[in-house]
Amino acid sequence: MNSVHGIIQFILKDVIAFHERLEEIFVVNHGIHDKGLLESAVHAPFQTFGSHDLYPTLFDKAAQLCFGLAKDHLFKDGNKRTALHSMLVFLDVNGISIDYDETEMEELIISVAVGDMTSPQLSVWLQEHSVDFNR
Repeated sequence: MNSVHGIIQFILKDVIAFHERLEEIFVVNHGIHDKGLLESAVHAPFQTFGSHDLYPTLFDKAAQLCFGLAKDHLFKDGNKRTALHSMLVFLDVNGISIDYDETEMEELIISVAVGDMTSPQLSVWLQEHSVDFNR
């Protein structure tokens, strides 16, 4: 993990470690389909254009991280689990918890993966379900 402007950011090896841990818990096919695309998905939330963040809020960044990992099917198996876990841990290490129930979260990640929910829509959902424990 890196910290830039007070935001803890994941690096490629963080997401791979999450995925490998999830592989141990759930029996899944091992491996990465495209390491370059995976790296792009991990770094996308922190992209800028000029001097402006393309994803300015923590919620935008978390949503884009989840969206990129879930939509691009970067791993042979466990893409939704890895995307969801990465998003929630990213928010957690940055001081935000999400209030949800398991069924709701399962429906949410499936909606993201099949394209029924966009990254901006996911960002709004996260904001509406957030609990800031740094206050």
